[in-house]
Amino acid sequence: MKAFSLQLQELNDGSTHASLTGAFAELLRAVQHSGKAGALTVKLKVAPATKGATGYVDKVTITAEQKLDMPKAEQPTDFYFLTDDGETSRNHPRQHSLELRDVSSTPPLSTGLKEVNAS
Repeated sequence: MKAFSLQLQELNDGSTHASLTGAFAELLRAVQHSGKAGALTVKLKVAPATKGATGYVDKVTITAEQKLDMPKAEQPTDFYFLTDDGETSRNHPRQHSLELRDVSSTPPLSTGLKEVNAS
């Protein structure tokens, strides 16, 4: 019996093997860069070369199908609160908002404390 690897290399004058090699290299790079799993599935379909053949056949066709499942990027999630009515809100529905103002141009407030030298 011919080795499976040799049969795969001969299939479609080597184009199947070349295509699988390229797909596998692409998959390896994607897993390397994403840290996530992927898959390359190869399905070989063997059928009688003559339609309607019954019993012993001496000619077959071999069709190779490949399916490449690349690693899936993690989808970002977002956080929302739900109101009593089931609506989404960025703010907690039962928490008061705190009004903030820009104080970068305001002089610092005097605390009334004296600075102590640590000498």
